[in-house]
Amino acid sequence: MNEGKATRFHRLKRRSRRLAFAARVGVLAVAAGWGYPAGLVEALVSAPELAAAVRAALGAGVFAAVLGLATELAALPFLIHGEFFLERRFGLSRQSLADWLSGRIQDAGVQVALWSAAAVALYAAIAIWPGMWWKVAGGGCLAAALVQASFASVAVAKRTRPLHRPALQARLQALTRRTGAPVIAIHEWRVGSATDTANAAVIGIGPWRRILVSDTLLEDYSDDEIEVIIAHEIGHHVHCDLWQMIACSSAVSLGAFWTSNAVLTMPLPPGIAAGLGDIASLPLLALVYGGVTVASAPLVNALSRWHERRADRYALRVTGNVDAFVSGLRRVSAQYLAEERPSRLVEWLFHSHPSLAARMAGARAAASKG
Repeated sequence: MNEGKATRFHRLKRRSRRLAFAARVGVLAVAAGWGYPAGLVEALVSAPELAAAVRAALGAGVFAAVLGLATELAALPFLIHGEFFLERRFGLSRQSLADWLSGRIQDAGVQVALWSAAAVALYAAIAIWPGMWWKVAGGGCLAAALVQASFASVAVAKRTRPLHRPALQARLQALTRRTGAPVIAIHEWRVGSATDTANAAVIGIGPWRRILVSDTLLEDYSDDEIEVIIAHEIGHHVHCDLWQMIACSSAVSLGAFWTSNAVLTMPLPPGIAAGLGDIASLPLLALVYGGVTVASAPLVNALSRWHERRADRYALRVTGNVDAFVSGLRRVSAQYLAEERPSRLVEWLFHSHPSLAARMAGARAAASKG
């Protein structure tokens, strides 16, 4: 692997992401001081027969949609650079700009719609339960995470199909039985011709759980490598890592809403907002919520890295195939231009997976014990 190339790519990628983040924060900061488009909101939510609380909640939804669109437009130049041009420049994507923009517009539209719906629910909760709205909002985030996890496999169903390699399918099903995990449907995941990157995942919960193996993984990797990669994913399932991450993210959301409540119930400078239920408080609420989640990210990433190390050990234990683990890990890391030895600070702040060097050292340690 060209370590210098990988380091350069990730340095440029992080810079683009920081600039996109700063652009979004700038929009929210300006909106917090500028106020909200009362004329636009009143024009769209002007039905006199609606209760004041209902009009306020719907107005918050309109304002959230305006803010969401503005933040996406402000971040777009940096996203184009980081997510399109850099990926093309370093050989990670062959996608055309038109296709990338089409996908980005669709993703942004869904995101803005979700923000708008969340704002409606949030300000309705503030109106109904002003003293405990943050608890209700935290519970709503937990419910949303559970729904998303339950139907994750449904969301990608159009891009998957049952695995049509009987020998490999039998091998992977035998693996699930050997590990004591229930037999899970194994599907091929068509990632498209615009990328060569390979991936595998166990997604969904309950009857919707699926093992997904990307078509690029099936085409380019040996059955031994695929087996150990899937064993790693089964390790996440066996150790209930998804449930732990849902609990962790929900706790962060609850803390962020509690902090937002504490800030918004303090005396605010003139022109910011008239109080907690004022629609004009939405940008400040978003800034506080985002600040708490960003500050919590290193701890969430630390939990994720611990999950990954444990899943690595599990895969090595149930397959005993250190060579396949090492070769598969090297190939995946090369395809994603992963940094082999990032600085400790970079890994602590940004990485949800241990470094390649750390994972290789773990594999060597497992081999020596075996």
